[in-house]
Amino acid sequence: MNRKAGVIFSYVLMFVEICSTMLFTPFLIRTLGQAEYGIYHLILSVLSYFTLLDLGVGSSVIRYMSKYSAEKNKNAQRSFMGVTTIYYLIIAAVALLIGLVVRQNLSSIFETGLTVAEIELARKLFSIAICNTVVTLATSAFSNAIIAHEHFMVSKGTTIIMTIVKVLLSVVALKMGMSSMGVLAVHLITNCITRGIYVCYVLFKLKITPSFKNIQFSFLKEVASYSSFILLQLIASYINSMSDQILLGMFAKGSAVIIGIYSIGAQILQYFKTVGAHFTGVLMPGLVRLVDSKPTRETYENEMIKIGRIVFMVLGLVWCVFLVFGKDFICMWAGEENSQAYIVALALMFPTLFGYAQGAGYQLLQAMAKHKLPAIIQVCSAVVHIILVIILMKWNALYGTVIGSFIAIFLCDMVVMNLMYKKQIGIRLSVLFGGMFKGTLPCLATATVLGFALKTLNFSRFGWLGFVVNCGVMVAIYGVTMLLYGMNDYEKNLLFKPVKKILKKIHIVKEV
Repeated sequence: MNRKAGVIFSYVLMFVEICSTMLFTPFLIRTLGQAEYGIYHLILSVLSYFTLLDLGVGSSVIRYMSKYSAEKNKNAQRSFMGVTTIYYLIIAAVALLIGLVVRQNLSSIFETGLTVAEIELARKLFSIAICNTVVTLATSAFSNAIIAHEHFMVSKGTTIIMTIVKVLLSVVALKMGMSSMGVLAVHLITNCITRGIYVCYVLFKLKITPSFKNIQFSFLKEVASYSSFILLQLIASYINSMSDQILLGMFAKGSAVIIGIYSIGAQILQYFKTVGAHFTGVLMPGLVRLVDSKPTRETYENEMIKIGRIVFMVLGLVWCVFLVFGKDFICMWAGEENSQAYIVALALMFPTLFGYAQGAGYQLLQAMAKHKLPAIIQVCSAVVHIILVIILMKWNALYGTVIGSFIAIFLCDMVVMNLMYKKQIGIRLSVLFGGMFKGTLPCLATATVLGFALKTLNFSRFGWLGFVVNCGVMVAIYGVTMLLYGMNDYEKNLLFKPVKKILKKIHIVKEV
C-alpha cells in the first residue's frame, strides 16, 4: 500500500510542480525582466552542481535504511543515522566553504558575460542560494530515512504543500518589489520549514535518534562501490542539463538576456523529460525479472520495442505538437521577446525523445550489470558537450550553444548508445527502429501535416483559446489515426482496459 501511495503522490507532485511552475514562470519573467531572470537562473544552475557533493550516497542511504527497517534492527538504524548525519554535516560544511570561494570569485568567473551591476546582484543571490543548499545537504540523512521507511505521505505530501506555499509567497514577494532576492529568500524559508518537519518526524515519530557511539565507518567502502557509477551518471546528467547557462555566463559577452532566453527553452525541455521519466518509470520495473529468466535476443528486442513504442507515441506527439504550435505557446507564455526559446526547446527535445524511447536498453544494461561502460560514455559525452558549446558559441552565443548541445546529445543517445545495445545485448537496430516506427511514424506525420494546415486558419489570433483548439484538434487527429492504423492489440488493451474496469464498477458493462 505504501508503494502504491508513493506512486500516487509522485504523480500528484509532478502535476503540482509542472502546473505551479508553468503558471508562475510568466509572472516571474515579466516582473524581473529578461536580464535579471537570466542571472536568477544562472545562479540556480551554478548551485545545482553543489548537490553532487552528495556523491551518490543518498541512494545508498535509502538502500541500507530500508534493509535495517525490514529487519526491525533499531540499533543498526541509529548507528547508521549517526554515520550519515556526520557525513552530511561534513559535506554541508565543504559546500559552504566552496560556496564562499565561488562567491568571492564570481566577478572573475563571469566578467565576460555580466556587467558589474549584474555580478553584484549575482553575488547577493548566490549568498542566499548557498545557504539553501547547505540546509538541504545537512539534513539529507533525515529526508532519506523517511523515504527508506516509505512514509510517502510525509515526504511527498510535505513537498506538495510547500511547493504551493513557495509559489504563493514568491508572488507576494514580487508584488512587494523584492525581485529575485525575495524569491530566493522564500525558497530558503520554505526549505528550512520542510527540512525541520523531516528532522522532527524522524526523531519523534520514527523514533530514530542518531547514535554517535562506537561509530563504524567501514560501510563507506561498500557504499562508495555501490554509488560510484550512480555519481558518474549524475555528473553527466548535470553537465548536460545545467552547463550551457554557466558557459554562456563565462564566455558570451552581455549574456544575461541570452541566458534568460535559453533558460526558458531548457525549462520546457525539463517538462518534457519529466513526462518521459514518469512513463519509463512505470513501464520498466519488470526488466530485471526478464533478465533473470535468461531470454533470447528476440525477447529483448520485443521488450524494447513494446516499451519504446508507448514512450514514442506519447513523447512523439508532444514534440510534433510543439513543432507546429510551440512558438505560439512561447510568445503567449513567456512573451514575444523570448520567442527564440522555441528553437532551444525544439532542438534539444528531439534527441531526448529518442533517448527516452530507447531507455529500456539502458535499463537492461543495468539489470545485466553492464552499466559501467555506458556511465563512462555519458561522462565523455558531457565533456564533448562542453567543448563543442565553447567552440560554437563564439560563432553565435545562443544558436551555437543549442547546436553544440544537440550534437553531443545526439551522438551519445542516438549513435553510441545504440551501438552499445547492439554489442552488449545483441539488439538488431533495424528490427528495433522498424518495430518502434511501424504505424506510429505515419500517424505522427499525418497529424503534423494537418496541424500545419490548421495553422493557416490563424486560430492563434484568439489567444489561449485558439491555442487550445489547435492542439486539441491535432491530438484528436493523431488519436483517431493511431486507433485505426497505428496501435496493435496490446496497446489498445493497455489503453482501454482501465476504462472498461471503471465502466464495470459503475455497471455500464458486465465484463472486462
